[in-house]
Amino acid sequence: MKKTFLSNILVQNFLALSTIQIANLILPFLTMPYLARILGVSNYGVVLMVYSIMQLLFVLNDYGFNLSATKEISRERFNIKKVNLIYSSIISIKVILLIITFFLLLFMAKLIPIVEENKEVYFLGFGMVVGQTFTPLWLFQGMERMKYVAIVNLISKLTFTVLIFIIIKESKDYILVPLLYSIGFVIAATFSLYIAYKEFGIAYSIPNLRQIRIQINNSTQYFFSRASVSIYSQGNNFVIGLLLGEFYAGIFGVAEKLYTAMTIIYTPLSDAIYPYMVQKKDLKLFKKVLIGSMIFNVIVCTFTFLMASQIVIFVFGSGYEESSILLRLYCLLAVLLVPTTFIGYPLLGAFGYEKYANYSVVIASIIHIIILLIISTFLSVYIMIILLIVTQTIVFIIRMYGVRSLVKKGIIKFKL
Repeated sequence: MKKTFLSNILVQNFLALSTIQIANLILPFLTMPYLARILGVSNYGVVLMVYSIMQLLFVLNDYGFNLSATKEISRERFNIKKVNLIYSSIISIKVILLIITFFLLLFMAKLIPIVEENKEVYFLGFGMVVGQTFTPLWLFQGMERMKYVAIVNLISKLTFTVLIFIIIKESKDYILVPLLYSIGFVIAATFSLYIAYKEFGIAYSIPNLRQIRIQINNSTQYFFSRASVSIYSQGNNFVIGLLLGEFYAGIFGVAEKLYTAMTIIYTPLSDAIYPYMVQKKDLKLFKKVLIGSMIFNVIVCTFTFLMASQIVIFVFGSGYEESSILLRLYCLLAVLLVPTTFIGYPLLGAFGYEKYANYSVVIASIIHIIILLIISTFLSVYIMIILLIVTQTIVFIIRMYGVRSLVKKGIIKFKL
């Protein structure tokens, strides 16, 4: 009975997380073709660059709590007093980080010409970071009650989608798009805080400095890991725009969005089984999930590779044809992404080998930056994706070495 209950919780969490990601996929795919056509390649490129910067600020503001807090709350979820202490400490830290990220954006607007030219668009988009600050995804993951976040996420995405079609009517309206994103994020945060209080009795209380230090220390290694991943995954569109201009930011961003759509299902699956694996170390389940995901991913990648031109034209229309070549290269990256993701935290992290999951992306990001600096003078959108494939390969190799160590020490009993 207990195993059935846990399995049902796992299924419920996966379905809830899948609902979030499906909403993240379908609703933007209603708006993206519309925005791409109405705004034009260059203005759409500006919007994508803003979102790219906000994604990087998300990482700083999150500081790895989506992993460290999920793990800690999962272990303490029946002790509401302890969970409330963790919650309050993390919210306090995130508020401080929110202030830091705002001044960082202000600093960028002063020093980077391409940001300064559209600084009002970037500041309107900063509401996304505000919303992310007060959306405790890590709390719901740790409590294994992701259905609440699914509801909140769906409401915010529907709001954003409706507002896009009501308000955005011509090319110059691109300045309002990040504002509408911000409204969606703030709505999600508001409902999340209400649910945390209503369903779990979690409410903010001022923590002491000792508890704040504990949470920072617990999360620092996760932060460097996530920050490293973001360097070579979230910031590419901004780098392309910075070096090649907003037009190519639009071309690159379209292919990147389609790549995200191809791989979006694997994040909720990985997030759903992570707290379960921390508790149960269920290798049989992990192997089934890994193999099933890899097979499905190869099928999707093959179809997308063969139909890339038709997909780009159908979704985004004329003017984005060059994105189809980039999409084919992204298919190669997607094949690597799935095994690399699943042998990270769902496996290595659950068995106490976080260092391989964390350091793999730190090392890979350092190499990525060094190569990017060397090739910056002749960088192209194609070279950027090839570099991403090289970087992902490095992460995969290091993580597989970690898995090999687990097998050699007899900690896990099967061969991948």
